[in-house]
Amino acid sequence: MKIQKAASEIFRSLNSAAQIEPFSKRGIRFSQEEAYAVAREVATMRGGHVLGRKIGFTNRSIWPIYNVHEPIWGVITDKTIEYASENQVTVNLSGFCEPRLEPEIVLGLNRAIPQGPSISDIVDCVAWIAPGFEIVDSVYPNWDFALEDTIISGGLHGRLIVGQKYDPPENLEEILNSISVELFLNDKIREEGLGSNVLDGPISALKYLQKGIDNHNGEPELKPGDVVTTGTLTDAMPILAGEEWSAVFSGFTTMHLSIKCI
Repeated sequence: MKIQKAASEIFRSLNSAAQIEPFSKRGIRFSQEEAYAVAREVATMRGGHVLGRKIGFTNRSIWPIYNVHEPIWGVITDKTIEYASENQVTVNLSGFCEPRLEPEIVLGLNRAIPQGPSISDIVDCVAWIAPGFEIVDSVYPNWDFALEDTIISGGLHGRLIVGQKYDPPENLEEILNSISVELFLNDKIREEGLGSNVLDGPISALKYLQKGIDNHNGEPELKPGDVVTTGTLTDAMPILAGEEWSAVFSGFTTMHLSIKCI
C-alpha cells in the first residue's frame, strides 16, 4: 500500500509538472528496495517502451551540493529519448518543474552484460558512444531531497538527447576517461568537466549499474540495443526558455551537441 500510494502521487506530480513535498521531509522513509519498487510502479503508470537506463549522481564532486552519497538509476523510454540527427534540438520546457541540463557520455549496448562483469566484459558490450544531454528535473522544490526521494521519482530523469553515434575506439575505457567537455550558455562557457569525473569513468559507471541491477530484486536486466547515459561530467545547470546551450566534447574526436530551450 505504501509503495502504490507513493507511486500514484509521483505519477500525478510528473504528469502535471506540479511539485510536492519530499517524502523524507514528511517522515516517510523508503529502503532502497522499496524506492526502486516505487520507481518501477511509476514507470509502468507512465507507459512507454523501456530502452535503457540513466545513471545519476555518478559525479562525486556534486554529492555535497545535493546531499547524496551514492549513484542512482532510472529508466529511459521511447517517451523520454530523442536523437539529434544534426546534433541540435529544440526542447519545450513547459512540461518540467525545475529543469537542469547535464552533458553526458551515452553508451549503446550490443549484448546483455553478464553478471559480475569485469571492465573488459563491459567494454565488449559497447556498440557505440555518443555525446548526450540529459534534462533532469525535480518534483521537489529547490532541488531539496533525500536520496530515496530521487529514486522514487525515476532518478530525476526528464529527457535524454543523444547526438551523433561513433564506433567505440580501441582503449575505450581510457579514451572515455580522458574526454573533456566545455558547456556553453549562449556562446559563453559556463562549466567544464572530464569523463573521469563520472564514477572513475563511464565504463566504471556502467559496471556499477550492472552490479546494482544484480543486487535489486525485480530490476529488469540490461539487454542488447539498450541505451545507458552514464552521468554528468559537470554540475547540473538550471535552464530556462529562451536559452541556447551547447557542449563540445574533446579527447576522442570532437563531438558537438546543442539545445535550444523554448
